[in-house]
Amino acid sequence: MNRGRDAAAGRHAVLAAIARREWVLQMLALGAAGCRGEDRAYSRMSTVVVPYPYDHHALSPWEDETPKFLMFLPLVGRDARGNLEGRLADRWEHSADYREWTYRLRSDVRWHDGVPVTARDIEFTAALTRQMVDSSVGDLGLVTVVDERTVKIRHRAEGEPTWWAVYYPKHLLQGLDLATWHDWDYWRQPVGNGPYRFVRYQPGTMMELEANPDYYRGKPRIERVVLRFFTQRNTLTELLAGAVDVITAADATEIPRIAADPRFRVYQGYQGFSHDAIYWRNDDPLFRDRRVRLALTLAINRRELAGVLNFPVNLPIFDGPHTVDQIRRGDVPEALPHDPVRAKRLLDEAGWRIADGDGIRQRDGRPFHFSALTAGPGQTRQAVYVQGQLRSIGVAMDIQPFEGGGLVRERMLSRDFEAAFLAFQPRPQWLQQLFGKDSPVGYANADVIRLTEQWKITSDPEQLDHVQREIAEIFRSDLPVTFLFPSVVTTFAHRRIHGLSSPWRVDLFESIDDLSIEN
Repeated sequence: MNRGRDAAAGRHAVLAAIARREWVLQMLALGAAGCRGEDRAYSRMSTVVVPYPYDHHALSPWEDETPKFLMFLPLVGRDARGNLEGRLADRWEHSADYREWTYRLRSDVRWHDGVPVTARDIEFTAALTRQMVDSSVGDLGLVTVVDERTVKIRHRAEGEPTWWAVYYPKHLLQGLDLATWHDWDYWRQPVGNGPYRFVRYQPGTMMELEANPDYYRGKPRIERVVLRFFTQRNTLTELLAGAVDVITAADATEIPRIAADPRFRVYQGYQGFSHDAIYWRNDDPLFRDRRVRLALTLAINRRELAGVLNFPVNLPIFDGPHTVDQIRRGDVPEALPHDPVRAKRLLDEAGWRIADGDGIRQRDGRPFHFSALTAGPGQTRQAVYVQGQLRSIGVAMDIQPFEGGGLVRERMLSRDFEAAFLAFQPRPQWLQQLFGKDSPVGYANADVIRLTEQWKITSDPEQLDHVQREIAEIFRSDLPVTFLFPSVVTTFAHRRIHGLSSPWRVDLFESIDDLSIEN
């Protein structure tokens, strides 16, 4: 009984310390707000300044980040509800196998130099990106030009049109040396076809864009967007000083501070397909028994953890990999509850019992004591909380922090780990690498391997949904991974910017068409 009270007291001490820190941050923010004087952001009128970590590659395939949507259009995009809607294309249809898509381009979209956008630009970009072997763009598919406004794209396996790829002007880029594409002057003074057009570029300082008056959806309501380049500067300091207006992928631990400042609003959404998760080494004697993995999952109060991390109160919790569309529909089974009593009983049944005064469970003379790798500050914060939860059921977990997910993934692939906090990507390539034959995680399930192979060759959205749902049910049963929640992206924005919303409209660049400024 004393050990239980001590563990509970330790856990509450951690939460109290976090609460005290948040209170201090709130008080500092309120003090800063009261003393800040003139708000520099309001003096910029209809201009939004955004910090950006890249220089002349800002809008190029070299980085392939969402600011590209300021100047370049995809064939289709997503609306605020996540449904596909036209961008370069105003109509599209698919073949019976969902592999070939035919797009009819708008007649009212021009490059910023006045040249019409045609199917030849789509064909040229597909050929160009296939030769950019160091780019993250990848293969856009086999493109066939039907006529100047119609293009067919044959995908390897896509259940819907690609909404991420953008396209570049053939008439300006053809003939340039592909061996030096990442150094083309074009990226320093790009000519696009989207809502904003290039104004000026200052090396190491900024790139300025202005609203395109000929944009097919009408001139954007925000007159100018400035990408302010930075390397080591603290973007939160820049926001509080009024030097920038928006921070995306902001530190969620700063939410109390920003929420207390009347100049700003906080938005939170789900970061693509990624889920935060704990990987167990399933072939390690500690985690081989499914009852143990279930006990560890039941011991973690994931809803409370989300609150401690300042994540949304309605954040979906689940026990298997789920797609963004399933989360949008609310089509996710209810997660396992927080049940430490059952967790202790399961560990007892698996032979892990508390035998001496240190409160740590043992079996056959081995203590239940392991190390968990963490991939950056966010995962380390999660691990600190989980460490206390597991200690309360007699399990000792050490934390071994790394600077990024790449290093943790390398350790996992080399089987040099016991447990790891790392994002989970519900994609067939990820599943094959970590949970396929000769799994470095030590988890072998013939049905998961079969379904993953089926996923790779399936394009019908209904079939894909069925395959993904089956995999999720298997993971929910076997628990080779403890899923925590969808990875959350946080945006801090000056309150004069209107149109952002949680959870599906938190990226300024993807939402720019629908935004406005009210000074």
